[in-house]
Amino acid sequence: MLNERLSAAKKIASELHQAEDAIDETMIRIAQLAATLPTARRDINMSAIVGQEAMAKVANALAAAGEVRQLLTDAHIALTATQKQVGLGTRMFGAGVKPPEASLVEAGEDRGMAEVAHFPLAKAS
Repeated sequence: MLNERLSAAKKIASELHQAEDAIDETMIRIAQLAATLPTARRDINMSAIVGQEAMAKVANALAAAGEVRQLLTDAHIALTATQKQVGLGTRMFGAGVKPPEASLVEAGEDRGMAEVAHFPLAKAS
């Protein structure tokens, strides 16, 4: 049973991290586009009115991507709680900056769960 839970958790973590990376990449690309539009308008000496509707749409797209990112981070936190509920120990952190209170195995927990330590379900964002 533990192996099945670990396998499912690893798959979920992998998919979650891929989704987080994808939305970050999307936000970067939208932000680059948002910077390029007014730069191009200025470089060709066009009126501020030219392309304004497109610039507003791109700005809205970036804001919407930010909302998607927030939903993913909310899901990440919920999955961290779920991880503990299904008996896979406390939060595990992957690469990145770790909060000071992060620990792989809480004091007093079953040390058999230490094998999960290599598995970053709750990757630091």
